[in-house]
Amino acid sequence: DTILARATGRIANPNAELLFQGPVLRDFGFQFLMIARSEDEGKMIRKMIRWFKEGAAPKYNDVALLGTPDIFELEYITPGNRGILNRFHDMALRTITVDYAPDGFWSAYEDSHPVACRMSLQFTELKPVYGGDRGDYAKLNDDDSVGY
Repeated sequence: DTILARATGRIANPNAELLFQGPVLRDFGFQFLMIARSEDEGKMIRKMIRWFKEGAAPKYNDVALLGTPDIFELEYITPGNRGILNRFHDMALRTITVDYAPDGFWSAYEDSHPVACRMSLQFTELKPVYGGDRGDYAKLNDDDSVGY
């Protein structure tokens, strides 16, 4: 800093270090309120919850080694599939919680399926988003989307 100040009459901005301390992995949370209107819908809801729980769990190989949980690819599906909302890199499902009494009280159908349940999913991207000429935004072909 001293050499820069004497040579050019300028000093480095110390606040720039506060603004950028390296790339970060983004977190995304999603909540789904699911209400089964039939026994078949109740079975489908249970299958979906189990699928996400299994995907978030580490894979058992043997006593000494575990495999990684599943990697999820997320995208918003819109009418016409224009893709104007967020884009995501590969994601890891960090937490899944299911509230089987989202209205504050328990009630269930005759087959024991709750009348309503709320599933909360917390994902984290596995690699950061990069800008610049060779980054992720340069690879987008759609100027109408919000990007990553």
